[in-house]
Amino acid sequence: MANQIALKVTLDDKGAVQGVEKITKSVEGLKKADAGLDWKGTEAGGKAARESNEGYTVLKGTLANLASTAVTAAVGGIKDAASAVVEIGSAFETSMSKVSALSGATGDDLAALEAKARELGSTTTFSASQAADALGYMALAGWDTQAMLAGVGPVLSLAQAGELDLAAASDLVTDYLSAFNMTAEDTGRMVDVLAYAQANANTTVDGLGQAFKNCAANCNAAGMDVETTSAAIAMMANQGLKGSEAGTALNAVMRDMTQRMEDGSIKIGDATVAVMDAQGNYRDFADILADVETATDGMGAAEKAAALQSTFTADSIKGLNLMLNAGSGELSSFRDDLYGCAGAAEDAATAMTDNLQGDLSPAWDRPSRSWR
Repeated sequence: MANQIALKVTLDDKGAVQGVEKITKSVEGLKKADAGLDWKGTEAGGKAARESNEGYTVLKGTLANLASTAVTAAVGGIKDAASAVVEIGSAFETSMSKVSALSGATGDDLAALEAKARELGSTTTFSASQAADALGYMALAGWDTQAMLAGVGPVLSLAQAGELDLAAASDLVTDYLSAFNMTAEDTGRMVDVLAYAQANANTTVDGLGQAFKNCAANCNAAGMDVETTSAAIAMMANQGLKGSEAGTALNAVMRDMTQRMEDGSIKIGDATVAVMDAQGNYRDFADILADVETATDGMGAAEKAAALQSTFTADSIKGLNLMLNAGSGELSSFRDDLYGCAGAAEDAATAMTDNLQGDLSPAWDRPSRSWR
C-alpha cells in the first residue's frame, strides 16, 4: 500500500525536507502493518500513522504558499493511508475477537485461525477481516477449528464464483448444510453444486440460496438431497421462475404430495402414482415426476390441468408444470451432472478472478475506493 505512493520534492526548503524525511521514515512501518497485518495490536500501526501525520503537518505548512496541488495531494494520500492501516488492524482484531468468543478457540487454535485469515487476506480478493467474518459464521454454526480451517477455502471460492460477500457466502453454506442434514465435511460438495448450477442453469448462487430458504428443510424431509433439489430449482429457473418463488413452488409441490397421499399414493386423474416405497420412505423425486408424466401423457391441456388438480393446488401446479415441461429426464440428467461436479467452485472462482481487478483487489477495492 504505502510503497505504491511515491513522492519527490525538489525544494531546498529545510522544512519540506524534514517533512519528507518523517514521512519516509514511517513507510516501512506502514508496509509492515499492511503486509498480512503482521503486527500485534494497533500500537505499531498507530506509531507509523502518527509519524506520517507529523511529517504531513510539517510539509503542508511549508507548502502552504505554493500552488502545488499535486504535491500536497500526494502527501495527503500518505496521511490517509496511514490512518487506514490502523482502521484495518482494528477491524481485523474485532473480527477475530468475535471468532474467539463464538467458537471458544484460544491459544494455538485461535492462532491457527488468525494465520488462516491473514493468509487469505494476502493471497485472495478478500481482506483478512472479511475472512475472519466468514470464520465467525462458521463458529456460529458450531464448527470446530479444524472444520473452519478446512471449510473457509471452499466458501471463499463460492463467494468469488457467485460474486457474493464472503460472510454472506459463509452464512448461506452453513445454513443449508444444516437444512439438508449435511456436515462441515460436506462443504466442498455443497459449494460445487451451487457453483455448477449457477454456471449451467439460468440461476445464481444467491438465487439458489433464496430458493433453499423456502424449501430446503421440507425437501430434505421428503428424501431429496441438495443435488435433486438444486436440479428441480434449476428446471424452473430456466423457464423464469427463480429465487424464493421457485423455492415456494417446490415446497408447495412436496406439501401437496404429502397431504393428498392415501396409502402411499396420489391421484392424477384416474391414475395412481406411488409416492412412498415398500419401506414407507419417499420414492426418488425424479421417478415420481416421471410417473406423473406417464399419467398425463397424451392428455389435452384442459384434461391435464383437471387431472393434476386431483392432487395439486394453484400454488404448486405452476412449478410442477414447469418441471414437467423440462421433463423428468432433463432433471435426472442435470442432477447426474451435479453429482459429478467436484471442483466446479474452484474452477469458477479462478475464471472470475483471472483479470486485472482480481490481481489488484487484495490491496485495493476499486468499486468503493477504500483500502482493504
